[in-house]
Amino acid sequence: MRALLTLLLHLLLAAAAAAATSSRGVVRSGLVNTNVIRTVDLRALPAVKEQVGVVVQNEHDSKAYKSYVVVVSAAKRDSLAHLSVRERKSGVELEVTKLGSEDDADGNGGAQLYQASFSHALQPGEKISLNVDYVFLNTVAPRPAAVGQAENQGWEWADDVLVQSVYSTKKQKTVVRTRGDIRDFTQIAAGGGATKDKKAVTFGPFTDGDARDEPGLGGMRAEVRFTDNAEQVEALTHRREYFVSHWADDLNVLEHYALRNRGPGIDGDFDKVKQTVSRFMKARDNFVKLLLVKVPAAARNLYVVDEIGNVSTSAVTGRHRPKGEQPFKVMQLKPRYPLAGGWNYTWWHGYSVPLGGYLKVDPTRRSRHMLRVPFIGAITASSAQSEMVPLTAFDSQNVAISNYELRITLPEGAADIDVRTPFDVDGVSMQPTSYYFDSTGRTVVVIEQRRVSPGTSNAHVLVTYSYSAGSLWQKPLVIASVLLVVFALASVLSRMRMGLSSTVPGPMARMGKKSSKTE
Repeated sequence: MRALLTLLLHLLLAAAAAAATSSRGVVRSGLVNTNVIRTVDLRALPAVKEQVGVVVQNEHDSKAYKSYVVVVSAAKRDSLAHLSVRERKSGVELEVTKLGSEDDADGNGGAQLYQASFSHALQPGEKISLNVDYVFLNTVAPRPAAVGQAENQGWEWADDVLVQSVYSTKKQKTVVRTRGDIRDFTQIAAGGGATKDKKAVTFGPFTDGDARDEPGLGGMRAEVRFTDNAEQVEALTHRREYFVSHWADDLNVLEHYALRNRGPGIDGDFDKVKQTVSRFMKARDNFVKLLLVKVPAAARNLYVVDEIGNVSTSAVTGRHRPKGEQPFKVMQLKPRYPLAGGWNYTWWHGYSVPLGGYLKVDPTRRSRHMLRVPFIGAITASSAQSEMVPLTAFDSQNVAISNYELRITLPEGAADIDVRTPFDVDGVSMQPTSYYFDSTGRTVVVIEQRRVSPGTSNAHVLVTYSYSAGSLWQKPLVIASVLLVVFALASVLSRMRMGLSSTVPGPMARMGKKSSKTE
């Protein structure tokens, strides 16, 4: 009898758990998504911008909620470059905390959870409208994978039809916008289906009843295939280095790039003749031929080096002063060969700028210094046929960073270091290093970040540190001491007689003396 009661209790608990959590991971809590509108913007590739507008209602009888959980699916979590949540009405950005992951029903890893804290607790019966903004990188694939040198580039976007959430959703739809012509898209019969309007496709609206009536709708994929001939470039690795020198009043900048054209590959062999003819015929092709790098107007001693040597085909435009921005110059880097789809190019370039434009001294503590530098540089790839590209092409910033590292080498003697990043990064560390004539060594601030979306060049890193006047003279004193020791050693060695001594007479000298006495 007791065993039977135990079995019935287990069955009741299992049924309650199944009712509390659906097969799609939906938590039956008091919060409900009454309406969800997802807008997928494919007009800034390789970055895919998504905005999920959601109306959240507290349907609990007595419980108030202080946060909302956002889900990034397992298929997209490794492509996420940015996530933010704000209230739609007030525009207040909510604090977002990264939580653990949950298992997918398909067993293909775990979806990443994020918790957004409300500015005030959501009381029973209240509603709040939120905008969840995402930036994903490299989630659009070329279709077909290979085309002719001058053919149109086709791409495919694919994602789940329904927005994944830990809460139940009553109504939702997805709108996908492109800048090219739409070739094809997934036809869906359930709910509002799928409709095309010029350069946009709308999936839905779907209701909770549609998801129940169509069991396959929850796992269905929505696909949009379109044409887009704009450049899409990925920086497989990018390392930016700053070298701070108080003594020379100089900030040296060095950037390393390993770039890859994400466009479709060449269908067949590369035809140099066809590529050259297309330049004079003003026809387009699928090759990246120029890289535009934004540098400060005060930059000097610019250089470009790749794995072979100096790249002498590069040029620098004049000084530009846009409205409301700092003046800048554009370095035009011309690779040694045009980059077709799937081709790589590696190089590094550098320059120097006056340190005074980036370093300030705390007026209350003269030994406290504040270094404010750009988090990342701005770069744009161009496939234009002309040699000189207008600066309007620079605004696209079509290079996505997959693995980024920022290194800031502080002067010798810097202490009490504090680092402020513009957003959460994957890692911040401090490493010791030494250069010529260093006595105690220097500190290198290392910031690592995966998946940096284009358009973040306006973000800055703030590094504060203590640096006394004695530290400023540390290296000159070390150099002077080394020179003094070398001079002293040279002086001592110059006074020493080297070789056999001449004070003791040899045998022939003694014989000569005896013969003289005999005479």
